[in-house]
Amino acid sequence: MRIAFLGKGGAGKTTTSSGFIQYLAKRFPFVVAVDADLNAHLQSALNLKGETKQLGLHFDEVTDYLKGSRTDVGDRPMIGTTPPGVGSNFITAKANDPFIEKYALKDGNIALLTVGTYQQEDVGGSCYHEKLKSLAGIFHHMLDTQSDLVVADTTAGTDNVATSLSFAYDINVFVLEPTEKSTQVFLDFEEIAPQFADRTYVVGNKVDGEEDAEYIKERVGADKYLGSIPFSRNLKRFEQGEEEAILDFQKEQEATFDNILALWTEKASKRDWATYLERLRKAFSWDCERWYSDYYKADLLSGMDKSFTYEQALKDKGLTVKETALV
Repeated sequence: MRIAFLGKGGAGKTTTSSGFIQYLAKRFPFVVAVDADLNAHLQSALNLKGETKQLGLHFDEVTDYLKGSRTDVGDRPMIGTTPPGVGSNFITAKANDPFIEKYALKDGNIALLTVGTYQQEDVGGSCYHEKLKSLAGIFHHMLDTQSDLVVADTTAGTDNVATSLSFAYDINVFVLEPTEKSTQVFLDFEEIAPQFADRTYVVGNKVDGEEDAEYIKERVGADKYLGSIPFSRNLKRFEQGEEEAILDFQKEQEATFDNILALWTEKASKRDWATYLERLRKAFSWDCERWYSDYYKADLLSGMDKSFTYEQALKDKGLTVKETALV
């Protein structure tokens, strides 16, 4: 199961997502963390040591791996929204998965996948969506079940709506400050993507008392509110170099994280793989018709495998759709 943390730049997405990842890592055997923000600060927030591989720099390598032995693609290039087919290689959210072993930075029971940030050669000629193509391909070839934990720190604002990552997550959690500008990001998302309203929720951050919490609830709806993370002196102490202060801050986050985990557990068995595949095929068709077939001077749509189902792929991997849920 996958959860994304979203919000306005500076609202505290990385601090909140890293806190939730560490919260999960204390309670479960394995967590996959995903840094999908162009600022790429999740590694330092998690205090993970080592060198990351920037997936945005390895798109061809990643898609070659995902292609596997499938024959329907032929010698045509794959793009981020190319749906899986019979013969595709898949990724599991397990510590011993070959893809995780190769591309993730592993430290303890956390594995970090990093999209990466801009390089010098990107200046003036690239947008972050190009970097996110690798992540899209990974998620669309990931066979995670109810017992798996995948947590993403995403790009700021409503940018996810413009890519197929818009439907890649089972739960979206907006991290909102008690301000008009911050809460407006959530309201914009609801207006642009009402089809995802039933999986989208809110956490209040830098909340200084009940008045701040009530302000956010009035703006977004009390039924969407999962809890508050306080405006904390402990976080400031940590950012000033007192490393032990982060433990006190994590205790301040726990009640809200309990609520997120309870929601995640409730929804853990509700992913509709057939609908997911339908959305992916539509996104692929749209991408091909609007841009990629012309760009590559090739018909990327014709002859694509239509017999594939995620349910069969899970079965072939020895996984079940109703694998043990979170407890």
